[in-house]
Amino acid sequence: MRRLRTLLVLATAASASFATTAGAQSCTTMAGNLVSNCSFENPGPSAGPNYQFLSTLPGWSVTSGNKFERWSNGFNGFTSKDGVAHLELDSNIGNTSIWQYLSTVAGQHYTVTFSAAHRSLKTQYSQLEVLIGGHNPSNSIFTTPQITNADPGQYQWVTYQTSFTATSNNTKIVFRGIGPSNTYGDHLDNISVSATAGGVVSTVPEPSTYALMGAGLLALGFVARRRRSNV
Repeated sequence: MRRLRTLLVLATAASASFATTAGAQSCTTMAGNLVSNCSFENPGPSAGPNYQFLSTLPGWSVTSGNKFERWSNGFNGFTSKDGVAHLELDSNIGNTSIWQYLSTVAGQHYTVTFSAAHRSLKTQYSQLEVLIGGHNPSNSIFTTPQITNADPGQYQWVTYQTSFTATSNNTKIVFRGIGPSNTYGDHLDNISVSATAGGVVSTVPEPSTYALMGAGLLALGFVARRRRSNV
């Protein structure tokens, strides 16, 4: 029983979401990435550091009536995590959300990876939420911690990873800024969604699974009988 509990703990830890400041693979070169325009490079930004107020980008939609900011080419001294462009979801009209639909397989596990950051020289914090299936809070699968800057004069990207299981062949993924709506922060870049090793989840055990379970139970019973006979 102690060994079984240990295995369960390890399995739970392995499936938990995590964050890191280490380098992350470019979403544009990642094999199997389902996200379109994953680092917001399309259309190509104009030369030189700049930002734009946008209500749409190829592959992405935004909450009706809202806009986000696209920063590019090191605007405000902030280098994008991937490529030359990234988004700020807390723009001059406050927090907003972006989304797109992914081509998925019902029952398949997927891993979501993205990078987030807070705005330099600003107090308070940034915070992002990931939702699967729609905008209702019940669809939330992950919320970042409150992101701050240890050095107020510097930006620092943090890469987060979480997962979900698709329930249909067309899955809506939403990224929403939920930090203080003060026009500063909730930066987002380098998004990937890819099928997780392990394949499709079966809700009903296959016959072979039942056979393995039966064999395992028989083996446990045999071991238990041997222990009793040796007492």
